[in-house]
Amino acid sequence: MTPSIVAVLAIGGLLGLRHAFEPDHLAAVSTLATRPGGRRLWSAGHLGLIWGLGHTVTVGAVALLIIALGVQLPAGLWPAAELLVAGLLILLGTLVIWRYVRGRWHMHAHVHAAAAPHFHLHSHGADPSHGHTHAMVDARRSLGFGIAHGLAGSGAIAALLVAAVPDTMSRLVYFAAFSAGTIVGMLGVSLTLSVLVRVAAERSARWATMLHVGAAVMSVVAGVVLAQQVIMRS
Repeated sequence: MTPSIVAVLAIGGLLGLRHAFEPDHLAAVSTLATRPGGRRLWSAGHLGLIWGLGHTVTVGAVALLIIALGVQLPAGLWPAAELLVAGLLILLGTLVIWRYVRGRWHMHAHVHAAAAPHFHLHSHGADPSHGHTHAMVDARRSLGFGIAHGLAGSGAIAALLVAAVPDTMSRLVYFAAFSAGTIVGMLGVSLTLSVLVRVAAERSARWATMLHVGAAVMSVVAGVVLAQQVIMRS
């Protein structure tokens, strides 16, 4: 491995890690990861991993079209994708807030059949019993946000690939390092938030609820700011 490849790996990984901490990325994953659920730390941490994989798939597909195949995508695609992300952020946060306002939310430890004791936030507004399942909706949402965020930022990332490295092999190495950095960053964010929720839940269900609703408010704010920035650039 030559020093130039090592440099490409280091720069790509660091930029990917930084990319994971952009405000709109944090807002989306924070809203999902702060929802208490599951009996293991991984049940929240895997949301960041799924987000990163969805992001990587989209960026990879667009980069392949632009760099390898020379496809010229319409310039209007990127602002439209950013507006889509902004709308999804607002929708995600609004649904969480609306669900909290309308439902009688609380959190407690309980046990399902053949499962260890665990806690999560839920409502008895529709069903007074504790007979409920753990849906995979958050995993699907996380994947969807990763794909949408990848589309919104893939144009700039592809342009950076062309400008930063001169040959195809270096571009592939850079993309792999960038993607790995992004995935590691979002995985770290999700795991950290999951730990915070668990620590808060040990003190009071109210603290865990505040974290989740606060993340939802941040999601709405981030969506409005992003939409405003896109409109002002147009």
